[in-house]
Amino acid sequence: MKKLIFKARYFVLVLSMIVGSLYLIGCQTEELTSEPEETVTASKSIEGRIPYTPDFSPPNIPNRNIDDHCVVRLAYLSYLERCPENASVVSYWINIRRTQGFEGLAAGFITSAEANQRWNSRYLSFLSRNNITSNQIKKKVYIAYRGLLLREPDVAGGIYWTTILNARGIVDVAKGIGNSPEFNRRLSRIATECNNAANQCTF
Repeated sequence: MKKLIFKARYFVLVLSMIVGSLYLIGCQTEELTSEPEETVTASKSIEGRIPYTPDFSPPNIPNRNIDDHCVVRLAYLSYLERCPENASVVSYWINIRRTQGFEGLAAGFITSAEANQRWNSRYLSFLSRNNITSNQIKKKVYIAYRGLLLREPDVAGGIYWTTILNARGIVDVAKGIGNSPEFNRRLSRIATECNNAANQCTF
């Protein structure tokens, strides 16, 4: 009888150890599988900031609401924060717009030495405030946002367009942002911007 009790206790002990081991393995598996789920969620949140498929076709600018002269004036005011200095430079950029498209004009301003210098301190401040590097969001993307959308990039959007810049170049960044819903909302109010620019600038 004592032997039977001993065997029963031994059996219960072994069974408890097996159950405990299975429980620990289950917990570890849960911990291992939870990490990739967080990564997927983070990835989805970045994609979620670009809730549309980018259109890299040339934007329809100018159109009936905005002429070449206004496009150039607004480019100066948006990218360089100043008016054109004379009629000659306006004619130069109108010619760029007509031969290279809206995106060619945008790329010309985004990559200009003046825009690079003008936005440099604010770009560095933006990187510092958001604890990101110039490899994550390039200055050209920062300037594109400032010129086209009149604001700083949000971090997820800036990272996204930097990947486009690296893969496709600045012209496609200008096309993509120029076809975005946010830029189209700006276009819906463009007549007011054109009138203000005409009142503000001599050329």
